[in-house]
Amino acid sequence: MGAVISAFSFTVDMAALLIFWAAVSLIISLLASFWRGRGMLVLLAPALALAILRLPEIAEGAKWALSIITSEFSKWLFVAALYPDADASEFELTLFFAAAGMALSLLLSVAVCLRRSTLLAVLFTAPLVFLTFVIVFTQPDLVYTVGLVAVYLTMLFSNSMFPEDYRKRALAVFPALGLAAVLMGCAYVLTPAEDYRRDNLIRSIDHQIRNFASRTGIARIRTGIGWPVVYDGTWRFQTYNVDISSAGVREITDTSLLEVVASEPGLYYLRGFAMLHFDGEKWTVNEGDVLLRGEQFASMVPAYIAILYNELFAGASSVKSSMSISKTGDVTANVFYTPYFSFPFDYYSKPTGPYLVDFHYVEGSLLELHERIPAVYLAEINLDAYSELVNSDTTYLNVEPSTAEELRRIAAGAGIDPEAGREEIAEGVADFFTSFGTYTLSPLIVPKEEDFALYFLGVSRQGYCIHYATAATLMLRSLGVPARFTSGFVVPVPPYAVGQTMVVTDYNAHSWVEVFFDNVGWLPLEVTPVGSGVGGVGYGTGGAGSAPDLGGVAPAPGPDIGYDPFGQGAEWDLEGDGQPQAGFWSIYGWAVAAGSLAACLVALITRRIVVLAGRKKRFSMADINLSVIFAWRYLMRLARLKTWQTPWHEIEDLAEKARFSQHHLTEDERTRVVDYVHEFAANIYHDRSPAGRLWVKFIRGL
Repeated sequence: MGAVISAFSFTVDMAALLIFWAAVSLIISLLASFWRGRGMLVLLAPALALAILRLPEIAEGAKWALSIITSEFSKWLFVAALYPDADASEFELTLFFAAAGMALSLLLSVAVCLRRSTLLAVLFTAPLVFLTFVIVFTQPDLVYTVGLVAVYLTMLFSNSMFPEDYRKRALAVFPALGLAAVLMGCAYVLTPAEDYRRDNLIRSIDHQIRNFASRTGIARIRTGIGWPVVYDGTWRFQTYNVDISSAGVREITDTSLLEVVASEPGLYYLRGFAMLHFDGEKWTVNEGDVLLRGEQFASMVPAYIAILYNELFAGASSVKSSMSISKTGDVTANVFYTPYFSFPFDYYSKPTGPYLVDFHYVEGSLLELHERIPAVYLAEINLDAYSELVNSDTTYLNVEPSTAEELRRIAAGAGIDPEAGREEIAEGVADFFTSFGTYTLSPLIVPKEEDFALYFLGVSRQGYCIHYATAATLMLRSLGVPARFTSGFVVPVPPYAVGQTMVVTDYNAHSWVEVFFDNVGWLPLEVTPVGSGVGGVGYGTGGAGSAPDLGGVAPAPGPDIGYDPFGQGAEWDLEGDGQPQAGFWSIYGWAVAAGSLAACLVALITRRIVVLAGRKKRFSMADINLSVIFAWRYLMRLARLKTWQTPWHEIEDLAEKARFSQHHLTEDERTRVVDYVHEFAANIYHDRSPAGRLWVKFIRGL
């Protein structure tokens, strides 16, 4: 249950659930052990009473869980999404999983305590495992995954070592704890610390399965328009009318779009364009008064503040840098990409080749630098007229009234104070979105007539950068903070890549938010969870266009924030002395696959060796009667695979003598029984196909 909850990112009180599940499992197991089936009936009455008492809340939680799970699978399989309008609180969802865990504990107690069947235990839990590992983009938490594997292996080995003695099998709880500890320790050591490596592996597997399903016709792939859009082999941003209502699976082509040469290491947001109006389905830009009345002057103010601070204060952390940028595959008209804290580019020159941009790093918040500069030095900065235009309800505060009201309600629930200052509100919004929902490149498509932002926040709760940037922009506006939807590229430059040509692909394409501050201008704000590792509020240390304090720690970029500067699938070493490890991922992926396969083979072979050794020991025990009884029980298991054959009744008579009479069997009689068992097993083996032989040999323990 923990694996399911973590795989689908359900919001529950996990601590309370773990305590409840542990208590229920212990009680059911004890009752089943002492009073068998009658003992578990004792628990039935209070369990039903609790379920009936909380039935409405449990039902709401069940609907929400089914909605999320079926919605994930309906994106690629012919499966209907159940209860698409469902919603549930954390309490309701926790109650549902508590009830579901109680039911699962009951089934597992029947399997383990009453039937003593490993197979039944696996069958009861396999559907949940299937839900967490097949197609689902996110993956269950490592602790639950490894713990599950440890339990399965323990059941497998204990059942093989003590097939006839359930008391010894019960003691397997102690090696189970040891095995779980060892496996979790190995997983902790071997799993890369950077989560994005595991994300990439899951995404690669997910992509391959979806492609196979699409080619074979067993699945449907609802791609929508994707975003950004690829047209006839050429790539361009939509800069005037961005219809995102049908945004679906985003395909990454790794097409070379830009080539960049930077003079300093860092993480750069290359701004392309910003959008003004949103009607619930699409963004549109207005090039009228807003762009003509102070836009260009406002865009140069942050760079001016950085330069001024550096001149006034000795040792100030503002470094003049430069970046050469040239378009390769990008054919977006009239858009030239520039890093933040640079002076406006002369768009009218329209260069056809590389263009050079000077800009400034800023360590710390640009707003703090602005406050430290004496007012006399800022007298030339006057954005009053432009600020009045930006702060009007018709421009960068424009939101549909019904949408704004709902967004304010969501913000209040997140603890964002609308009366606070702009910087505090912006930080609150960034904190909310970078921990909200599920980041995925294959989100639900917003149905027609649905408000994009509200559907994302209230129903699907999954998406990529355009979903987060759109909703965050509108929430900021609803809270009285001028904001706009901005697109371009995010380009990390590790120390070893300074001065080298770096390839920027559509993998690096990204959207974020710009927030307006009076007398400072527009500053970037990162709101996408995958991008949260590059700084929340993008006008401070580690933020967009600033001088990231790398400290040997790599940012955690995702599909919207690429990390392949040489276009060769290279991993990064941002500690300053390494080189890109080309092809590392493919080697790592194959190593994991090969290691998993080898581990399975070793486990099967080891199990067979242990089983054969134990059977040989039982068949040659000093107590001949007991040895024959063990042989007969094994024969009864084999009889499920093949009909009786002569001299079956003679062997049965000897087994009955050994079990029910005072007669002591002779060595010849034991040899006759054991030989018959081996002959019976050999006939079963030879009657099978090659695949069947492997099955009965390694799985059935023939």
